[in-house]
Parts: sequence; C-alpha cells; structure tokens
Amino acid sequence: MKLQPILEGILREEEEKQAISALDQAMGTSFKTMGAELEANKEELQQDVEQSNPELNEALGAVAIVGAVLAAPKVVELIIKGFSAVVNTFKKIFKLNQAKTEEDQEKVAHTIIEFTHKWHKSYIKGLKWILKVTGIFKKVGIKDEAQQLKAAEAIYYVLIASLAVYSGVGAVSAFKGAVAGASHGGSFSLAAFETAMTSIKSSEVVEFAGKLGLKAA
Repeated sequence: MKLQPILEGILREEEEKQAISALDQAMGTSFKTMGAELEANKEELQQDVEQSNPELNEALGAVAIVGAVLAAPKVVELIIKGFSAVVNTFKKIFKLNQAKTEEDQEKVAHTIIEFTHKWHKSYIKGLKWILKVTGIFKKVGIKDEAQQLKAAEAIYYVLIASLAVYSGVGAVSAFKGAVAGASHGGSFSLAAFETAMTSIKSSEVVEFAGKLGLKAA
C-alpha cells in the first residue's frame, strides 16, 4: 500500500473541512449583518421601496421578485452588504469558472450543500422578514404567508445558484449527485434550486448576481 495517495486524500479532506467551516462562519456573519443593517436603516429602506416602481408580473416567480428587489437600490445594498462575507470567502476558495470537470462541479455542489445546511432556514426566514418589513411584499401584492415564504426561498436559491454558476457549476445534475453524498443533502431543495438555475440567465438575475460580485464570465 502506497502512503502518498492516502496522505493526499487526508489533506484534501482536511482542506474541504476547513473550507466548509470558513463558509459556515461567513454565513453566520452575513446573517447577523443583514439583521443589524435592516434595524438600523428600516425607515430609509421602506421609503426606498415606497418610491420604487417595479414591473409587476402575475406569475411572481424568482425573476419577478428579483426585479422588485432591483427596483429598490437600498434593499439591494442591504442584501449585498449582508451577503458579502459569504461571497468574499467563497471567492477565496473557488475561483471564477474553476469547476470545469463533472467531478469538480460535484465537489463545489457538495461544499455548498454542507455549509448552507445550518443556515438555510434562518436565511429564508430572514429574507422573508426583509421583504416584508421593507414593504416589497406589499408593493407587489403578495399577502399570503405561504407565498411570501416561497418568494423568500426563491431569492435565497438565486443567491446559492449565483455562487454555483460563478464557480463553474452550470447544471443541476451536479447538485443531484452531491445531494446523495452529502450528510445534509436532505435539507437542500433541489426543486427550488432547479427553478433558480432556470432563472439564472434572465437579465434581472444576471444583474442581481453582478451586483453581488458573482457574475460569471
């Protein structure tokens, strides 16, 4: 038995653990930042949304919700500021279009699933709170709580899809494979992610990802 391949495997596993830990910490930091920024600038954010003029769409899916957010620059600024710790940490670990092979793409997908699992419910609820408190839900006419939660989930998975596409993951199949192998794969919604990936090339989502610093070449 050769020792070098074993040692290399151990090192790769340790590097992956460190990456997941760093990204997990960044998720916590980002979540706290968004909450603090919302509380500190609530009135200004509400005025921004009130003055906004989003294009209303009867089918209020991911693209329409992103469009409504983009119509309120201060809300975009809040999300960018809040999510920046995750984006900056992610970009240190995964370079632009780094995942070129199927194996690389599944590795990125696995890492995303593992570091988001602890925070995804809190993030979706947090985004729902932001969309509600700032008045975006009122602006676009989403009154039903279940629909509000679905809209917040759509924004969340657009953020996750933007991370994936930035690193080179262009297909849902990479996440399907990673879900099976990830210890927390069951908490990841493939359906919501697939919807986000379908929306990722729309002009609104491209603009949103670009503002986050995640526009793929």
